[in-house]
Amino acid sequence: MGATVTQSALAFSGSEVESWFSARLRRRLYAYRLALAEEWSESTVHPAFTFRPNGPVGQCGVSSAWLLHELPWLLRVRSRYCVGDIRVCDQTLQFHCWIELGNPTSARRWVIDLTCDQYELLSDRPFVCDRHGRLVDLAIEYRALLRLSAQELRHDPVWRRTEVLAAGMSRWFDHHASIRGAATSWLCRR
Repeated sequence: MGATVTQSALAFSGSEVESWFSARLRRRLYAYRLALAEEWSESTVHPAFTFRPNGPVGQCGVSSAWLLHELPWLLRVRSRYCVGDIRVCDQTLQFHCWIELGNPTSARRWVIDLTCDQYELLSDRPFVCDRHGRLVDLAIEYRALLRLSAQELRHDPVWRRTEVLAAGMSRWFDHHASIRGAATSWLCRR
């Protein structure tokens, strides 16, 4: 495969980042990603994939579903769980899940992908948190074939595995109690 995409949009703050998508949120997403990796298991991996300890392959659906429900209500109602492909330069990375925040047709919508590093082309960072239009400018296009609300997600096959992951994450948060409270207050501040 080719070289990895530049790091500018991957887990780093840009000049146009709104206050609630600040460097603090990105650090929180990084902490979430580390915690998720500890909780991924044979019970959370997509049935079409083989579990690899601490590896993101096959964990995108449960991780995205968990994050969507972890978002404060004000953000959650504008967010969607997405299933689709990522186009990077001239290559298509198939069958992936992430969340989007905002109008699904707007270039200004946010893309949050906690498991992008399962693909070699995006392996230089463990997550993406940036505007869709900015990513497209960097030759990274997230193409959703399906978008589900938090409510609709409860009827999707990923939900059962998400409940397993959520139980593990609850135990993780109990052990690291200060992280959840700090993350929620940072997300809610404007």
